[in-house]
Amino acid sequence: MSKKISVGVSLALILASIAATFAITMAFSQSIYNKLISNISGRAEMYAAVDDINALIRNNYYFFASINNESINQSIANGYIEGLNDPNSKLLTAEEYADYTNRINGKASGIGITTAWDAQAKKLVVTSVANGSSAAAKGIKKDDIILKISGERVHAQNYEQLLAALGGDTLSTISVTCLRKDTELEFNVTVGYSYVSVTRKSIGSVGYVRITDFYANTQEQLKEAVGALQDSGAQAIVFDLRGTSNGTIEYAAAAIDCITPICSNQDEVLVELVGREGNSILSYPSTSNDVNLPMAVLVDENTAGPAELFACDLRDFGKAVLVGVKTAGVGTAQQAFTLEDGSAVILTTSKVIPYKKTPFHDVGLSPDYEVVMESVDSPELLDPADDAQLQKAISVLSK
Repeated sequence: MSKKISVGVSLALILASIAATFAITMAFSQSIYNKLISNISGRAEMYAAVDDINALIRNNYYFFASINNESINQSIANGYIEGLNDPNSKLLTAEEYADYTNRINGKASGIGITTAWDAQAKKLVVTSVANGSSAAAKGIKKDDIILKISGERVHAQNYEQLLAALGGDTLSTISVTCLRKDTELEFNVTVGYSYVSVTRKSIGSVGYVRITDFYANTQEQLKEAVGALQDSGAQAIVFDLRGTSNGTIEYAAAAIDCITPICSNQDEVLVELVGREGNSILSYPSTSNDVNLPMAVLVDENTAGPAELFACDLRDFGKAVLVGVKTAGVGTAQQAFTLEDGSAVILTTSKVIPYKKTPFHDVGLSPDYEVVMESVDSPELLDPADDAQLQKAISVLSK
């Protein structure tokens, strides 16, 4: 008799524990909704729907005992954000948000390499090296074989642990020994580096500037690139924004400001961010920086957001013509809202109004000279002679 009671009590305690855990899960989810839904009736409808689903699960779900509360919380929050149907609004975990913040600030973790373990050859192979990274600066190359990290030989059982030492952004120095064509090379690399979002080269008398992102350090890199091209005698400049979409409107405005002159009217600004009620949220005025050279901007269907503002303002100021195909039409700005657990919601909060006040959201920018060609992931790797859009820009500038 006592044994039956003991089992019954145990089962009751287990079920009570499951119910309590699920209740905590739902309470946590509701706290997320409270941050996202401002009107009470909207919350009531949402809670009612969640409560109905909760009841169905508790009464019918076969695997109720194996529910993963963390997974449910994440899925509920993700589902709400995805339901906005806005690709620029997203939910980031605490780790993803830290990485996002570092990127926006122009900082990167690690040494700038990706690797793969070749199980057959039993070798750790470098598969890519990031531009501007410590690995690139020190001379590590794609296809190098990593033999040692911090003096410890790499093998199948320890390579993941050793690679972890190359992560983070501590600015510490670590030795990496590589094999390249039967030659052992040792590199002292720094963990943590600044993103290089601007690169340059000369094509005859024309300077070519590739901008891949608009981060906190982009303006300084752009100033350096344009200044170096001017010093080398460039007679015109082509800015390549094909496939560029990352970054913020703020840092795009900073980049624009080192190219364009001061606005002709004191009430004019490089860009204004307008909220859903038509209120001005932020605006970015111009300074007296000015680059007096003929310019063209290369754009394509993947040129979006901050890159579109850069292209639009340069044309609005009469500084540049656009060459390529119509842009993506993403004329909104986002803001990060942190949650209690360190995660964050990135939400679209305003519309972008460029210099001449004509929004490009959902419309895109039509080029002055349309040149259709296949999209290229890394246009800077194209041979200039084979790049029809670049050649058109050079032709236009030469006239």
